[in-house]
Amino acid sequence: YNVTAIGANAFSGCKKLKSVSIGKNVESIGAKGFANCTALGKISIPSKVSKIGKQSFFGCKKLKDITIKSTKLTSKSVGAKAFQGIHTKAVIKVPKQKKPAYRKLFQSKGIAKKVKIK
Repeated sequence: YNVTAIGANAFSGCKKLKSVSIGKNVESIGAKGFANCTALGKISIPSKVSKIGKQSFFGCKKLKDITIKSTKLTSKSVGAKAFQGIHTKAVIKVPKQKKPAYRKLFQSKGIAKKVKIK
């Protein structure tokens, strides 16, 4: 079977989860999918992802390394507070052509101003 979605609350509160590499066929991450995963430090989001639910990475205090390969994310497809509460010195790597748009998008979805978008 090909996994195409991560459901709501799928990994919510997993305190020992440190790193996640989401499969290449995943198209959506549900609401609170990884919320309050306090040890999570690194995540890679593949190119097919077009939806990130509200509070997906909310409260992931140690989340410092985020790689986003998708170019399909918009203000309507990324939920409220999706990235609120991640590490204040986090670095989010995004596709070059989407850098300005994603900077504005992620700031509206809860990242701190010190978070770097590369």
